[in-house]
Amino acid sequence: MNVSDVLLDVLYSYGVKHVFGVPGDAIDTIMESMRKQNKIGFTLVRHEETWAFAAAAMAKLTGELTCCMGTAGPGAIHLLNGLYDAKMDNAPVLAITGGANTPDRTQTSFQEINTVKLFDDVAGYNAAVVHPEQVHSVMHLACQHAIKNRTVAHINIPTNVSMQKVSTYTPYTFDYNLETLSSSPEAIQKAAALINKAKKPVMLIGHWSREATDELIQLSEHINAPIIHALRGKDIIKNHPNHMWWMWLLWTKASNKAMEWADLLLMIGTGFPYKNFLPNHKIPAIQIDIKINMMGLRYPVDVQLPWHAKTILAQLLPLLQENEYYDYVHYMNKFASHEQTQTAKVETSTDTPIRPQVVAKIAGEEAKDDAIFCVDTGAVTVRWARHLHLRDKQRFTISGRLASMAYGLPAAIGAQIAYPDRQVIAFCGDGGFAMLMGDFATCVKDNLPVNIIVFNNSKLGLIKLEQEVHGRPEYHTWLHNPDFKMFAQACGGEWFRVEKPEELQEAIQKAYASPKPTIIDVIINPNELTMPPAISFDQAVGFAKAKIKEFFWAGETDHGFSALKH
Repeated sequence: MNVSDVLLDVLYSYGVKHVFGVPGDAIDTIMESMRKQNKIGFTLVRHEETWAFAAAAMAKLTGELTCCMGTAGPGAIHLLNGLYDAKMDNAPVLAITGGANTPDRTQTSFQEINTVKLFDDVAGYNAAVVHPEQVHSVMHLACQHAIKNRTVAHINIPTNVSMQKVSTYTPYTFDYNLETLSSSPEAIQKAAALINKAKKPVMLIGHWSREATDELIQLSEHINAPIIHALRGKDIIKNHPNHMWWMWLLWTKASNKAMEWADLLLMIGTGFPYKNFLPNHKIPAIQIDIKINMMGLRYPVDVQLPWHAKTILAQLLPLLQENEYYDYVHYMNKFASHEQTQTAKVETSTDTPIRPQVVAKIAGEEAKDDAIFCVDTGAVTVRWARHLHLRDKQRFTISGRLASMAYGLPAAIGAQIAYPDRQVIAFCGDGGFAMLMGDFATCVKDNLPVNIIVFNNSKLGLIKLEQEVHGRPEYHTWLHNPDFKMFAQACGGEWFRVEKPEELQEAIQKAYASPKPTIIDVIINPNELTMPPAISFDQAVGFAKAKIKEFFWAGETDHGFSALKH
């Protein structure tokens, strides 16, 4: 076996069954080994950033190690954005890059960059294989680190090393699921005492509490605690009366009030990066998280419980007394119910241009019960979070802490390959979709029946709002979009263009029923505001100032380029 053969053998031993990438001369030997085996599949994409995002999305959805691979120089550089997304959302991804021949290194060779130095910040494990007998140990260390620490690992293999023979390779397995964290009985008892003392506890749940759905509901009902989810926890608990929805820009009035009035904060499976939305007065706090480095990162924590949420809650629940103070949670439930009634009125609007809230609602209603939604970053994130009501076994993935545009389509590719029998739907703003839309051709080529819903308002909507809230007129946020329908046709996919609300449901039904990849280009109201439910006085003043400035100076608000024309 040569180095490339061993590399693939180790990958397969860690459960990797698919690799995303773009071939190049620096990885030609690895590609040849890939061609000769039949255990691991390969997807050729049009842009390296796509394959890094696709691998990150697959890892987030499955929880398993994924892999992406690219050539030297620009091929390695392009994938950094997707790998940072994986790092910041704790997704186990291994990146393999090719490199200049070892005799040619440090001699300004063709496409030579210091790849290991380039990846030093994004990769928790980061090494170059410079001798053929290293490859199996380096690969094992990289895979173990990515899985155990839920992060990115990277190995760089010079072209000449990748083809050399390995004489001492013996396949072996490793218990890479071994956990080392634990929570003491004393800490469990201290947490129980704090909960039993509280009258108005609130639960903030996140992605890492996913396996503890039943325990979370039991806890909420037993201690009368409203449930608020961080963004990546949206699909964990659905349609429970104690559910107050979400926090951050996507917060609701109910979640804000629940956090404001609480006397105990339970953070379960989330590091929640927006500390401004946590209680502004110090209340006791308990944090449960598998990653110990997240403990107390955003808010002072009285009790740290590092372990799986399901295990911790199973130990905690028998120690808890029933909270007999019902007024707090009952009032919050009524508050949330009223807020949802108001939201529903917007979601059934018949206005033209189409309101984006209507698109999100209908797209969710028509989706299958186990559909997977892949959500881009921008105003479309807010529409999805507020107005797509997940149910049953539906899942989603999003660029969480990195919040990168262009995530939706690549994530849909990763999701569809990971779950070939499930419906995959991407919510994309027109700006984000256009960044990597060339890989819609990849969907057609590989028969991936993804559905891309483009929220087309010909602008960067969230950036526009940010400018105006700061009192500045809208500037350079207008987009000159191609005809997405013609683009889909040119790639060989299905397409639908929707301009009237009465056309929307039928178009979505037809797109979902198609066996081909589809683009649903929905023309939405460009003036629809993406505002938080609670608006500060400063925000209102800033917005008013911006509108006055826009009135007296057309600038970018007048079809994009009037300032240049005059």
